[in-house]
Amino acid sequence: MFGHDPVADAKQAEQDMSGGATELVPGAAGSLTIGFSALEIRAYKLEHDTLIGKTIEQLFQLYPSAPILRIVRGGQVIESSDNPTLQKDDIIAVRSDVHELILKGTEVIGEEVDEPLALNIQLEAADIRVGAPGISGKTLAELAKEIGFGLQLKGMFRQGVQIPALPKTVIQFGDVIRVVGPDWCVQKVAKALGSRALLDTSVTEVMWMAIAMVIGYLVGLLSFTAGGIPFALGTSAGCLLAGIFVSYFRSRNPEFGGPVSEGARSFLQDIGLNMFIAVLAANVGPKVINSFHGDTVIWVAIIGACATLLPVIVAFIVGIKVFKLNSVICDGACTGARNSTPGLNAINDQSQSSIAASPYPVTYALTTVLVLIGGYIAQILS
Repeated sequence: MFGHDPVADAKQAEQDMSGGATELVPGAAGSLTIGFSALEIRAYKLEHDTLIGKTIEQLFQLYPSAPILRIVRGGQVIESSDNPTLQKDDIIAVRSDVHELILKGTEVIGEEVDEPLALNIQLEAADIRVGAPGISGKTLAELAKEIGFGLQLKGMFRQGVQIPALPKTVIQFGDVIRVVGPDWCVQKVAKALGSRALLDTSVTEVMWMAIAMVIGYLVGLLSFTAGGIPFALGTSAGCLLAGIFVSYFRSRNPEFGGPVSEGARSFLQDIGLNMFIAVLAANVGPKVINSFHGDTVIWVAIIGACATLLPVIVAFIVGIKVFKLNSVICDGACTGARNSTPGLNAINDQSQSSIAASPYPVTYALTTVLVLIGGYIAQILS
């Protein structure tokens, strides 16, 4: 209606709100997908005397950007976690920049070989929260030398926001780092950081979700009286606020609540929406039909159309014209103000993005409270 391209505006909004972020926040669907990496595992037969006789740990101190992840000796696999000493004709698996390995691997190490035992190393992506107070104040460069063996740092998050992960970036308590590497390397760094690694998002921990919903429901039932008027959030707003809190806390602490798969999240959203519509129709439908007498139908249609269309259109115009909001962000705020989850889903489909959900909870919570207050005021006036 207003000449905006929802897909283009959504992409622009994602770019504007990312702050330069390249990684999904902890707990998001697909956040632990490894994807493309400039680092690769290649196998070499150890022939040059430069490396012979040195331990894995010694070589890591000399060449921190090219860790040796595994040794194959006489057809037997020796894991680097045992810190073995290299011997001539060992086959070693090195993970480093693929171009450097191609150019210098044979010169420094020896002949490149295709050895499945050396190359078959499963890499894991994990989010790990910094929970050890002694880690705070150290830089990423210092941590890389101390506990970063075999790991690639993909991202770093502080209070749920991605921050630049540079060598001199200082770690703080509560930060979340995302790393990729062999499982034993991931578990080792998780232990050193005083936390545990969040590796799997294919299963759903239901208990914490249920507890959060119960707490939100109970909070919504609480009420207080001011000036003879009872005030309460209501169960729907209570559950909403509990969900916002859990989402925020989880972004800062990926361990909280266990993993929630995208399939489970989508199922809960869809079944919740459908049940809400069904219950609303069952409760309100008969009353609406019984009230249709004479010209009531016409007045209901006119008032209903005005109440449905005018506020959201006016709000949208004010948002894009006066406040110069991105059209998709303005859409999300307007649907939140109308408590319209179906509207939000429609925007997400049309814009091929979920960025409209960012402003949705704020306006949803505000109008939920304002509707309750407005209802009390209307009762008093009547």
